[in-house]
Amino acid sequence: MAIICATNLSADAAHAATLAATVAGRLGEPLLLLGVDDDVPDAEAPDALSSAEGGLAAEAVRLRALTGTVEPRMQRGSSVETLLGEEECRSARLVVVAAEGWRTSPWRKTSLAERLARHGCAPVLAVRRDTALLDWARGRRRLLVMVGVDPRSSTSDAAITFLRELRRVGGCDVLATYVCSPLEERERLGIRTPVHVERLDARERTMEGLEPLVERVLMREVRERLGDLEGEGRVEVVLEPGYGRPADHLLHVAHARSAELTVVGMHLRGGVQRLWHGSVSEGVLRHAERSVACIPPGVREPRRLPPPRSALVPVDFTVASVQAIAQACSLVGPGGRVHLLHVHRLRGRERGPRDFHGVLPEPEGERDVVLQRLWEQVPRDAVARAVHWSVEGVSGDDVTVAICQATEREGVDLVCVGTSARREVVPDVLEEAVARELVLRCRKPVMVVPSA
Repeated sequence: MAIICATNLSADAAHAATLAATVAGRLGEPLLLLGVDDDVPDAEAPDALSSAEGGLAAEAVRLRALTGTVEPRMQRGSSVETLLGEEECRSARLVVVAAEGWRTSPWRKTSLAERLARHGCAPVLAVRRDTALLDWARGRRRLLVMVGVDPRSSTSDAAITFLRELRRVGGCDVLATYVCSPLEERERLGIRTPVHVERLDARERTMEGLEPLVERVLMREVRERLGDLEGEGRVEVVLEPGYGRPADHLLHVAHARSAELTVVGMHLRGGVQRLWHGSVSEGVLRHAERSVACIPPGVREPRRLPPPRSALVPVDFTVASVQAIAQACSLVGPGGRVHLLHVHRLRGRERGPRDFHGVLPEPEGERDVVLQRLWEQVPRDAVARAVHWSVEGVSGDDVTVAICQATEREGVDLVCVGTSARREVVPDVLEEAVARELVLRCRKPVMVVPSA
């Protein structure tokens, strides 16, 4: 693999090339130096092109003092297609380019850094002219890196994979930043907004505030998405509540926390999809004050799912749910966790507004009885005694949605739901349709356990 650096021999490009050569030397990789003369049309001015080739050769000599192998190559024009061939795309470990100092034509409004990032063949590091990255690459200091993390987006995996690479090169302090909508998060987790908001304190009244329960869940989800980060440096989770374009909020955090490098994953949408959905990475790259790394989805490492250590079991007090509880207990094993959930289906007048803030519990008259019955469902054998148990009773219009919301709040690895061909007449019985909908709608793996 190789480090690729595109240069037009400007002062900005020379700074980026110095960084690229330093990183290549640290990693023991060759440096491919691509000369881009954006003043020269693709097939014109051969004398000017010859002069640019001489400048590129001199630049390669300078960079060889920083790394072992530097291969200079002059390209005609600045189109990405002529700049990076298929072979270079496959072998590139990193593409380094100056964020500024490039000419743009009237018909091409995007910079070379943006076009390279959109090409999506390798991580693109758009370098600004400050000394932070270069000092870090030389091993003189740690780098403050902000990485955009969305616990439910695959683009985060690519950004985190690149972050691991950075920490192998040198120490990095990490700001793992998630831009979240409080309203959407409350809906996802089943947290109700109270009817009489004047009874709440100022923090809970604001539309952009995060309730403590929501905040705890989001912190846990971001940390789980990050996993274990090897290398030197602290890791901090930053939750940024907001609405509108996520790129604007990421830029705000980067500015407020003085981040020296921003790392964002990419969807690589094109055409109409790009116009409709926008691009977070492109917005950050275009307007950032400091250096930015845009990481395509192909960079991410495959996620290895460990054996389940926690499970949620929807309980309707039938034989089917007893079987599901036993199955969940055996799957998580000693030291694991099983959460028993009963969902009371709202009926008639119960569907009206409730002056309650948080997860809507069982009706007050039945709450204690239901919780006691749930604890009675816990097996008494030796295996069950080595498992951590918790119980919860909630109310909801849609049983499937209530179960999905509980899986998000509890952060379980698996859902075990029991089914039976024999219909038992009990209140709030889980019908077979619930199991089918869970398989389709739940973000967690679902195991359907048939009863004997």
